[in-house]
Amino acid sequence: MRNSQKELMELPTPFYLFDEAECVSRALTIKQAVKAWNGRICFAIKANPFLIPSLMPVVDKFEVCSPGELDICRKYKVPGEKILFSGVVKTKKDIEKAILYPVDVITLESVYHWELLKEILKERGRNQINIKIMPRLSSGAQFGMEKNDICSILEECRSMNEVSVEGIHYFTGTQKKGRQYEKELNLVLDFMGELHDKFEMENGILEYGPGLATPYFAGDDFEHPYELVHNLQEFLLQKRPHWRVDIELGRYIAATCGSYVTSVVDVKSVEERKYCLVDGGIHQVNYYGSNMAMRTPVIRHLKRESGKVDKAVVYQQDMESVAQIGQEYMVCGSLCTFADILARGLVLKNPQIGDRLVFENIGAYSVTEGSYLFLSHNLPSIYLINSDGEIRQLRKEQESWKINCIDE
Repeated sequence: MRNSQKELMELPTPFYLFDEAECVSRALTIKQAVKAWNGRICFAIKANPFLIPSLMPVVDKFEVCSPGELDICRKYKVPGEKILFSGVVKTKKDIEKAILYPVDVITLESVYHWELLKEILKERGRNQINIKIMPRLSSGAQFGMEKNDICSILEECRSMNEVSVEGIHYFTGTQKKGRQYEKELNLVLDFMGELHDKFEMENGILEYGPGLATPYFAGDDFEHPYELVHNLQEFLLQKRPHWRVDIELGRYIAATCGSYVTSVVDVKSVEERKYCLVDGGIHQVNYYGSNMAMRTPVIRHLKRESGKVDKAVVYQQDMESVAQIGQEYMVCGSLCTFADILARGLVLKNPQIGDRLVFENIGAYSVTEGSYLFLSHNLPSIYLINSDGEIRQLRKEQESWKINCIDE
């Protein structure tokens, strides 16, 4: 993450800072790996919609999961041909909105979605609309449908010129390490083979979300940032599937480009435990798998007075070793709940009020997933370092208290 201490010390906290060059560079590296098997990359905008303008020239598609996300795309003037409209709960109005955009592909999560689409076709006149669909295959959870339901829909589509089946959508979860994708890909590639033979689908697409893991915490592997996508590349080059396989990613593209900066507002000791309190909190910091701060992410300690930058470390050694670095602190946020713990056993060197802690690898999900309305704290400002090094504000700090009272 490119930033200077001076820049990080001047902006009012808490805030998010996203690095455009880091985001674009990572997306391009992933795209190059995916091109090796003739695939495309799709960015799931739920991970971080603020990155859409930066990624528009880079990614092939955007996965959009709600009418609100579609409105964000409209504001950014995302071309419809780059939009895959997804979402587990679609109303008739949602589908109509996507058709009118018009988006390129609409996923079907259920037979009910298919019935809604047929209603719209009947009402609007079949010859007036041409729609690409992508039924979603379930992995056994609430998302998608069974194979026989997909086959029934494809059978109906044989006689419908206004509907074309683009392929199959398949996603099973996130933060998967190693080669967990091999078993599920073998399953869905076999199903694709069945569809290829039964429905003569020569040019179908598998839209696959592999959920590749991103390192966040002490002990994770930060040394091989693209190993998982290269392993996936090797696997697909060996399999040589009939259909094109496109990769849908959110966290794996966005995580490394973001930082969250919060100020130390109090330092104290209670019953021999040292506390460092900050003006942010768990309502704004959300790492997948942190489990009530039982795992600690990469954190930098910026000292206001000395101008030095220390890398905070997790206590993993004996107390004598810790004493050579600093002292153990529990880092807590601004919420009135015992759950607001950002880090346990973090070793800091003499933290002072006014110092800042920088939480790294926070480019995905925290900016949208936090419980922002709790205690009516303001929503943090959001900044972007663009490719020429200039910092610009993407969103000003916003009051949230007005949402938490009666609207008169």
